Amino acid sequence: MVSIFVSVASYRDPELVPTVLDCLAKAASPDELRIVVNWQHLGDEDVSALRDDRRVTILEFDARQSRGACWARAKIQQHYVDSDWYLQVDSHTRFVPGWDERLVAIAEQTGAAKPIVTAYPAAYDPARELDGAAQPTAIVLSGWTADGLPEVGQVFLTGKQQPPKPVRARFLAAGFLFAPGTFVRDVRYDEKIYFMGEEINLATRAFTHGYDLFHPAEILAWHYYVREDAPHHWDDHATAEEPWYELDRAGRRRVRTLLTWPMFGELAQGEARTMADYQAYAGVDFQRRTAEDAARLGIEPAPVPR
Repeated sequence: MVSIFVSVASYRDPELVPTVLDCLAKAASPDELRIVVNWQHLGDEDVSALRDDRRVTILEFDARQSRGACWARAKIQQHYVDSDWYLQVDSHTRFVPGWDERLVAIAEQTGAAKPIVTAYPAAYDPARELDGAAQPTAIVLSGWTADGLPEVGQVFLTGKQQPPKPVRARFLAAGFLFAPGTFVRDVRYDEKIYFMGEEINLATRAFTHGYDLFHPAEILAWHYYVREDAPHHWDDHATAEEPWYELDRAGRRRVRTLLTWPMFGELAQGEARTMADYQAYAGVDFQRRTAEDAARLGIEPAPVPR
């Protein structure tokens, strides 16, 4: 048996309880899970179905005090209990049966000492029955923001791009990230990042700490993307004492600094590899804001030299 610490950040989300229950129900070894939820709410969701489950810890916050996604995930990491593996998902997720065994097997199949298995999950709609039809994808660079942060999208892994083994990845998805438990200690969340830049911050720091990135060649989870009528942090905090756009502006500056200038301390890059190593591997240039065609097309990068 292996233990898995599961991080679930939730902002006023009615899908929270179904997500956690599905996570437990679909796991091959549910009693080996330690699920910690950051529940940011205004008293508008019923989480009683989770209250008495010893496998679930609920960190409860008034939504008006929330400071964004990275803040929420950082709070969860403060309650980390040493585990073999770490899984990070959003509170609107569904899982395949035996997802825990599958993820461990895929991670071991990579042959990497410190593998990260990550992807943007396929889409689901809670109003419709989940039929399971979907294709695995790779994360690609789609452009650059005005302030120099990479923007990403996804392409299908099809034909020769879909071998029966994990595919090396250039980028990662914060909403579905599976890594050794050491990741929590090595790549501690920077709670001063609001949202934009979260994923490239994690990708570069993890890579420079010696972690290798992979996409699974199979579907492991689904994500509710549309959520048009759901409450969003940026809507609720548009007129707050410290509005969301001020938090976002400050967070973007932190990420841009990490990408282009040396940083020091526990929230900086690691020492196993350099930022230049990451840029060469991913096919991007943070200073020039350019990218190789391979990074835009989803072509699998070459292995990292040992």
